[in-house]
Order: sequence, then C-alpha cells, then structure tokens
Amino acid sequence: MKKLKILTIFFLILSLNSCGIFSNSQKYDYLKEEKTEDLVIPSGSESKIVDYYPVPDEIEKITNSSYEVPLPRQVFSSGTTNQVRLHKLGELRWIYIESLPSTVWPVMKDFMTLSEQGLDLDDPEKGIMESNPFTSITGINSKLVLKVEHGIRQSSSEVFLSHLAQNNLGEWERVSVEENIEAEVLKKALDYLSSAPNTSGTSLIALNLNIGQKAILKSEKGIDFIEMNLNFSRAWAAVNRALNESLIEVKDLNREEGVFFVNFGVQEEMGFVRGLFSRNTKENRDFVIEVSKVNENKCLVKVISKSEESQEMARNLLSEINQSLS
Repeated sequence: MKKLKILTIFFLILSLNSCGIFSNSQKYDYLKEEKTEDLVIPSGSESKIVDYYPVPDEIEKITNSSYEVPLPRQVFSSGTTNQVRLHKLGELRWIYIESLPSTVWPVMKDFMTLSEQGLDLDDPEKGIMESNPFTSITGINSKLVLKVEHGIRQSSSEVFLSHLAQNNLGEWERVSVEENIEAEVLKKALDYLSSAPNTSGTSLIALNLNIGQKAILKSEKGIDFIEMNLNFSRAWAAVNRALNESLIEVKDLNREEGVFFVNFGVQEEMGFVRGLFSRNTKENRDFVIEVSKVNENKCLVKVISKSEESQEMARNLLSEINQSLS
C-alpha cells in the first residue's frame, strides 16, 4: 500500500512536469513580430490613459548606480460573476454592478426610456439621466435623476437615483424618504439589469465614465494606504464589509475613532509535494485598521502594526482589504 502511494505521487509529479513539453512551442514567436506605428491620440480628444506603472516625477539620487523600483499598485477585477446587488446605507440606496460604466450606461438608458416616467435628457460626460417631469402622488411637479458612476473596485459600476420635486421658488429638492419613489424605481432597475444580456454593448460616448475608481492602493514615503473617494460613512461600511467577506477576525471596533482591531495571519507558500503532506501558517498577529477622514468625500485606510516584524503581514492585510472591497 505504501509503495502504491509513492508511485501515485511520482506519476502525478511526472505528469505535471510533462505539461511543459508543449509550452515552449511558441517561445520563438516574438522573433516574427514587426514594429508598428506609434499610437496617435486625436487632437482635442478628452480621452484619458490610466498608467498603472507610473514613473515618479522626482527620483532620488541614485546610490551605487542602483535604486529600488517601487511595486506597481494593485489592480483587482470586480470578478466574473456579473453580480448585480442593491445596497442601502441609511437613507442612501444604490445598485452595484460588476461591469464597466460604459457597458451599464446603454442598459440604464434603455431602462429610463421604457420606464413610466420616460427619458427627457442624458449626459454621458457626467453620467446623468433625467426623466420627463411628472406629477407625484402629492400633486407636486417631480422628476427622477439617475447617475452612473465607477464603483469601488476595478470594472464595476454604481447606479444612484434621486427623486426631486420643485419648491415654491422653482428650485429642485430631494423628496423625503417617506414620500419619494426611489426604492420602487431602483427595484425595477435592479430587475431590468438582472435580466439584461451579459453581452450588451459598450457606449463609446460614455467611455470617460470608466475613469474614476473609488478605491486605490497607494504608497507615499514608505507608507502604504488605500485612498477612498467616499464619505466616511460609506468608507467605513465598505471596509467593514470587506473584512467580513475576507473572514478576517474583528476583535473590536470604534466607529467614532475610525478604527478596527483585527487578528490576521497568512499562509506560507510552499512547493507542491510539500503541500501534499503539511500545511503551515504564520502566527496570527494583532493589527489596527484606521479609517481617517481627509475631507467630505475622501478617506484613507491604513494598517498599523505594533512591531517592525509585522510590517510584511500589515501590507498583506492591506492588500487583502483592497482585494475584497466592493
């Protein structure tokens, strides 16, 4: 029985290694590549190029003819499950979609056009649509304003809806939660998005909406942090949800101070054969996650460790949070 087990492992390793026989069949294809013309962006174009590997404007003096190249910031896709969810935070409701805004835009435009209120105008530059004016149940002149924004994670979108009414001065104000129809219309929009085909088209005039990710992992002066273009309430709720989804143990928290006290550890990488027989995990350690407010629409998320030995694990924890944000 023991010999059979050893032979099984041996043939398994041999079969995995044999997969490399076909992997080199295209290794010289690069020699056939030809130089092409440089990409030319039309003058007057407002398109922006996102550089995920930027070269710093100022580089410190090079010592001994070498310097340390910083790691590129992490970019995580929102996934391939095409999830559509309705979120609620206080009086705020919105729809989360795992698709780029340029893909969501034409679907929402169709929804507004077919809705009971209809579509009056749309601005793909700002990501805003407005319904035709209508009379609400209370007899007040009203309209719906829908906004499509980039989500927290890469390749995701968020859809917000506001029910506005005209006051005596002719100004548009948001209708109170008790009297507005935002929840009802968002539910219909959620059903429409859920039934829309995954292969829906992309709006070229709404491509600019794809820029503006709300959570970006950055590093300044040796300090790693996540910059969140959200107000404190949404940033706090997003980090709390990310910790729960990552199954990171939260020992305590203080919302007023903006801190989470967590226990975290990571599994060590090991070879395939060694992994068949053992499973090693680094010792869990305590960390403080700080959510600090920069202004009304921006917050920073940092991981604070109590010892220098835990710095690597602190970066892993921040990476885990960044990956789970949604």
